[in-house]
Amino acid sequence: MIRVVVAAAIAAIFVSPAKAASPQAEALLQKDLPGASDHPLVGRYAGSVLIARTQKAFDEIKLPSGKAEGKSYSSDKKFSSEVTAQGTVTRAIYIAPPGRSSLEVTANFVDSVMAKGFQPVFRCAGDECGESFVVLKYRWNNAGSKVLGPNFDHIRRMMVDAVFDQLVDVRYGLFKKPAPEGDTYVAIYGGVHRGGGFGDSSAALADRPGVLLEVVEPRAMEKRMAMVTADEIGGDLAKQGKAVFYGILFDFDKADIKADSEPQLAEMAKFLKSNPQIKAFIIGHTDNKGSLDYNVSLSNRRADAVVKALASRHGVEAKRLTPRGLGPLAPVATNRTEDGQSKNRRVELVEQ
Repeated sequence: MIRVVVAAAIAAIFVSPAKAASPQAEALLQKDLPGASDHPLVGRYAGSVLIARTQKAFDEIKLPSGKAEGKSYSSDKKFSSEVTAQGTVTRAIYIAPPGRSSLEVTANFVDSVMAKGFQPVFRCAGDECGESFVVLKYRWNNAGSKVLGPNFDHIRRMMVDAVFDQLVDVRYGLFKKPAPEGDTYVAIYGGVHRGGGFGDSSAALADRPGVLLEVVEPRAMEKRMAMVTADEIGGDLAKQGKAVFYGILFDFDKADIKADSEPQLAEMAKFLKSNPQIKAFIIGHTDNKGSLDYNVSLSNRRADAVVKALASRHGVEAKRLTPRGLGPLAPVATNRTEDGQSKNRRVELVEQ
């Protein structure tokens, strides 16, 4: 008996009680994000709170369509398959009341979309999803995975980091509704929060199911960036030493130039051939989403792809062109807004 008492006393010294949530964190979970609303295709689970929501009029997103492969700590972990969808992208995070299961909450979302004609593409639960699914799908240190609006205050930003940090009973489903104008996708990802390393925010989320909802609706991209003609390139170089191009487009997260870029490449080649004395840097730029090293590497590969396209398809001497990637290091607008991010994603021709 004495040994048991002593052991209990020692344990009490080294085991701290569970951290209580702060009033500010608790208050955030009492009402929706100001100005936010449910997506009409899905709705919400009764009693849930919408803590984060973003919408982009036209964007591209990759949605898992197969289980995760590899260990959580492995550098080569990946989803076995993904769907790349373009259109209007809406992402939202809901926190359900405590005492509910992930199965119940996510099943309500699933029933809602299937009642509207969506069919499952892929579904998984627990170990079926793969060990690294949680790390790949949403992670506090992966900026591209988070639902983070430009005007979120510190408490909400902390909650967005804490959400899905540690989950049990993980569930995921990808659903599709085909239509002549294009396919609509809904992805539903959820689990019950248990623990986490974000103090007050993790404490406030304890034992509550969370759901990440992603909806992609087909929509044509608006052609808002005018092509820069050969004459305009010359004028821009004379005035400011560089010409800026938004009409050179790349596949998402890749350095593959899209076919829509050909008219702009042709005008660049026309200018360079008409001015054989000019040597130029081809500079790639990105927004600040993702790590610096990754964005610099991506922008450098994209600049190199432009040089190769001008040389191989348009007969410009490659030795006249030097590719460089600056990633997010030379923005022309704020990266806090979607409009600013779109202005920062560009290619420039700079006279040497």
